[in-house]
Amino acid sequence: MLKHVRSWSKLDIPDMIARKKVDWSIFINGSHIPLEFREDFEEANNGLHISRGEKQNVKLIIGDTEFDATLVNVDRKEVSADSLQLRYDNNKDLKKLLGEAFGYSYQFINEYRKTNENKTVILPDEDAEYMEFYKTDKPFVYKVHLKTNQANPNQRNLVFWWVNQGQTYTQEKNGGYLWAPQKSKQGRALPHHVKLLEPKVGDIVFCYSSMEVKSVGVVKKTAVEAPKPLDIASHGWEEDGYIVELTYFDLQPVIKKDEIPIDWRLEEGGPFDVNGNLKQGYFFDLSEGFAKKLYKLFKDRFAEEVRLKMVEYQPNNAAAATREPPQNYYSNKQLVDHIYTYIKSKGFYYQKEEVINLYLSLKTKPFVILSGISGTGKTKMVHWFAESVGATEENGQFALIPIRPDWNDGSDLLGYRDIKGEFQKGPFTKVIERALDNPELPYFVLLDEMNLARVEYYFSDILSVMESRKWEDGKIVSSNLLTKEHADVDLKLPNNVYIIGTVNMDETTHPFSKKVLDRANTIEFNRVELDYLEFLKDLNEVDPIVVGQLSFASHYLHLKDVYVKHPSLVERVTRELVEINKALQLINAHVGYRVRDEICFYLAYNKEAEFMAFEDAMDHCLLQKVLPRIAGSDQRVEDLLKQLYLHFANKPYDDTPEQVEIDRNVASYPQSAAKVAEMLRGLRDGFTSFWIS
Repeated sequence: MLKHVRSWSKLDIPDMIARKKVDWSIFINGSHIPLEFREDFEEANNGLHISRGEKQNVKLIIGDTEFDATLVNVDRKEVSADSLQLRYDNNKDLKKLLGEAFGYSYQFINEYRKTNENKTVILPDEDAEYMEFYKTDKPFVYKVHLKTNQANPNQRNLVFWWVNQGQTYTQEKNGGYLWAPQKSKQGRALPHHVKLLEPKVGDIVFCYSSMEVKSVGVVKKTAVEAPKPLDIASHGWEEDGYIVELTYFDLQPVIKKDEIPIDWRLEEGGPFDVNGNLKQGYFFDLSEGFAKKLYKLFKDRFAEEVRLKMVEYQPNNAAAATREPPQNYYSNKQLVDHIYTYIKSKGFYYQKEEVINLYLSLKTKPFVILSGISGTGKTKMVHWFAESVGATEENGQFALIPIRPDWNDGSDLLGYRDIKGEFQKGPFTKVIERALDNPELPYFVLLDEMNLARVEYYFSDILSVMESRKWEDGKIVSSNLLTKEHADVDLKLPNNVYIIGTVNMDETTHPFSKKVLDRANTIEFNRVELDYLEFLKDLNEVDPIVVGQLSFASHYLHLKDVYVKHPSLVERVTRELVEINKALQLINAHVGYRVRDEICFYLAYNKEAEFMAFEDAMDHCLLQKVLPRIAGSDQRVEDLLKQLYLHFANKPYDDTPEQVEIDRNVASYPQSAAKVAEMLRGLRDGFTSFWIS
């Protein structure tokens, strides 16, 4: 071997440029090319050099077919070295071919990521597959040989099953398994027990007990022979059996047998008898049609994990590898861990809690404002956040829209009719159209320097439509943002579009009205630790992942949605806000129903993911939804802030140097207390606000 750097290598073979070991990035968008192989590609290109920030179209010849790709020398301003990438984000034909050819790698990596918390996957060398690049007599035209593992079988479609667990449901669920005896007491093998050997990893199991489908399970490991588990030892079955590892996801609420239409049950057979009741048996296969109808009818009751698997599932494919790489589901914690690690790998440092906060804020409502002094990395934070989950400018899932100071209505974002009467689409409208075409993917819009123009002027239509969202047939829909009369087509605001605005508060910008602040989480990015460089050591390259819309989608739109699942949380939040409103009423800045509801949504998502303690999450909400409303210069503002300080810090404000440090062991909401203290100090100059203090 002449050269070897991470997943790239070069063998002593005539005309070989390099070879790339197949990893997840190959199925998504391409690959980073290590600096050590830059000279090999330049030699193949007759010495032609791609300068920093430039791109060059290339041809990849695989067999008799040419595929378009791009070589990009990415201008990473925070990194001094060049960064050469081979990209083919939008070439669906090429990605489909690679998925088919490298079916073994795809299956191996996909399954490994599911069970190993999405860690970087490295195939053993003996199982590895490769893309080999060879030079031709033309620059930027490469022959590509696909070195595949031909011995591996095709992948298998998703299969659906039904299990009648009866009295063992609780024990099996708590243990994360299904178990059935190999033989009856009479020594006969039972078909509905032996069938437990058939499910494969990823298959879906509907778990039935006490006249209800209580959970949906995803097969974690295929069946093996195993003795009867101790926690079901009281049942009088034979000792030898089969066990399948299963990940259980509760249905909320459960699906009662009588809720399933009788004609569906009669038509299905399988676990149902001629009367549509459940047979006396344990494990049965289900038809794809029945499973999909059941899912469609009760979609909102399924956990996110199962919903995404159903969204990804496309029947009648020869193998899973032949379709576009799916948008895999990751638990909230796994997803945030990945985003945090990805941003860190780019040479940017943010505290993990800041990443959690941005994620929860976007999930609560698809409009977030990032404020702070210039140069704290607000724009980059959004850029890397989106890229970490597969949303880039190249594939159209990320759009940066710089705001101009002269914008005074929505036409600059949405579009306008020109002198010929033709509608010219604005940049935001183009994103909407892409998002509507791909509802299973998230789309991120960054409004950079959002308050260079008056937000209420150019953004009011979007704000109003955002508030019109409602549930309709299990989906969140909005009123029309654009109509046929204006834009030749009715366009609604899709639920998979997420808007993040960055703002700097200085003499060149406009303040925000309460209308805007009510409708956004305002996250402050003023923390600067210039001397913290430890995180730059031993940074590992992290590949982006493809994440589906369900990972970001809102499930709570009205207070009743969250109250059903978390009544005590809603009541606790309401008690807190009632107390805080007593102070806010001094200047008529008290919060209304919208703010209360969105704080409840944020805290519910936080509780479900087990990210932060209630107090820490509530602290973020107060800082982002309540304090930005406060501004003024009179005694009432001072009285209000002192009351809030007492409530947040659990001690009176006395304006001494000791107040600079908030005692986290005493304070209920230390971040909010620190901000209030800062605003009180700002009153010394005669005026204070959340923005200028």
